[in-house]
Amino acid sequence: MRKNLFFISVLFLFIGCGTTKMIQIDKPVVKTYTDLTDNQDNLFIKANDWMISMFKDASSVIQFTDKQEGVLIGKYLMSGILNTSTSRYGNVSADSRVYAKIDIRVKDNRARISIEPMDSWKYDSSGFTIYDYSEENFHQDMAKIMLSFENALKTDKIDF
Repeated sequence: MRKNLFFISVLFLFIGCGTTKMIQIDKPVVKTYTDLTDNQDNLFIKANDWMISMFKDASSVIQFTDKQEGVLIGKYLMSGILNTSTSRYGNVSADSRVYAKIDIRVKDNRARISIEPMDSWKYDSSGFTIYDYSEENFHQDMAKIMLSFENALKTDKIDF
């Protein structure tokens, strides 16, 4: 009976470890918008407002801005959470967060957004691990982010 229990435990261990994969995207995904009708200052304000509205999590932050050069760079939480619990063996944490670097450059009538995962991350579609963010999820989220950014750039300026 103990042998069977041991083999079943080892089987689950191999199944759980065997399905976790590492993803590394080597190049950022970049989209350029050349048909815009605003000057650099207005595009910068729109891009900055967009980042503020997108970065709702405390760990998503704008890390660098330069209005004169038209540059905005931030770290964005794409998916995942940090779970921390206390057990009799001490604090245990599981981190499944996936971050991306968002780099925005604006010039007169033009804008460019670049999204790149920060480091590599693990994913597992079988559900045996805490990592459930796939490369396909990442690309779907990037497409949504870029569409949202494009819509923000093409909105009319609010005048008072």
